Amino acid sequence: MKSETLNKLKISANAAKYDVSCASSGSNRPNTGKGIGNTSPWGICHSFTEDGRCISLLKLMQTNHCIYDCAYCANRKSNDIQRTTFTVNEVTELTIEFYRRNYIEGLFLSSGIIKNPD
Repeated sequence: MKSETLNKLKISANAAKYDVSCASSGSNRPNTGKGIGNTSPWGICHSFTEDGRCISLLKLMQTNHCIYDCAYCANRKSNDIQRTTFTVNEVTELTIEFYRRNYIEGLFLSSGIIKNPD
């Protein structure tokens, strides 16, 4: 993965952690050497299907730019944060790349509002 894409993924996925959708969203658990695996506060989260299966989702925002200034939102216009935007092709390529490697089973995509809500 290119460093530019990885940087965009970190910014976008970190911005998406506030969307309440996943059981492990925003958790950070480094490997202590006594087990396997890590969790990061950005990127892949876990959710549950209707039949109770736990699935991994790539969780990111297409953009964290927004024209609105909602006081409750971490991605509001007046908040001084790093901003980024993925093209549709970039989101598609990332999703397929993670899926082919069996890292994820789906995508949770949200977005800020660049021009208008439509």
